[in-house]
Amino acid sequence: MRYLGPHACEEALARGELHTLWIAPAAFGRVANLISEARTAGVVVHRDPMENLDRRSQGQRHQGVLGEGGAFAYVEFEDVAASIQAKGDRALILALDGVTDPHNLGAILRSAAAVAVDGVLLPERRSAPVNETVIRASAGTAGRVPVCRVVNLGRALDDLKEAGAWIYGLAAGEGSCDYLEEPFDRATVLVLGAEGEGLHLKIRERCDGLLHIPMPGGIESLNVSAAAAVTLFRVIARRGNGSREVST
Repeated sequence: MRYLGPHACEEALARGELHTLWIAPAAFGRVANLISEARTAGVVVHRDPMENLDRRSQGQRHQGVLGEGGAFAYVEFEDVAASIQAKGDRALILALDGVTDPHNLGAILRSAAAVAVDGVLLPERRSAPVNETVIRASAGTAGRVPVCRVVNLGRALDDLKEAGAWIYGLAAGEGSCDYLEEPFDRATVLVLGAEGEGLHLKIRERCDGLLHIPMPGGIESLNVSAAAAVTLFRVIARRGNGSREVST
């Protein structure tokens, strides 16, 4: 796994995933702390010309800092499901149905990290894997999120429902309710589909309720990463971030 840019490398170092670091001479002064901490942790640090980093990154933006580490560590589904028992009504899980754009996935994982979700479910098919582009788009925060790949997303949702979660699908249309009216006062799984296609029918049918984000400006829909951020932070606001009651 490659980590592009100082933020991604700092996050990987903090998680103990980084084993090699390449720094362009022009970036040495800006990332002196990263270099020092990496050497203390036993990470091999190379001084390398910018053109070599350009080649290693295959043209992706790296700001003169590039790292390598092990493969992204996915978690087991059982670990995500266990959060429902551990956290009760405050459990919050995100499921993505067909999000194939790595930039969207990275932005979603950044929002998921910001609200400390208990897990993100990705189907093994019809989904972008967590790769260098995703980590870059998440500003290096993807590793803070428990991400699980499942063979059958529908079956995983059934299992979470059986464990006590309420499944909300984000979808407009008949039978969909205003998300501002939902208290989110129980263990919650938010399911978002790909742009254009939305939720697949079999996934939609498994939802306990459908929600939509009001669009007073007349825009038809939001980018899936923006919709995820808006909805996740709404859940946190309604729950009072663990201490406060927040009114609508």
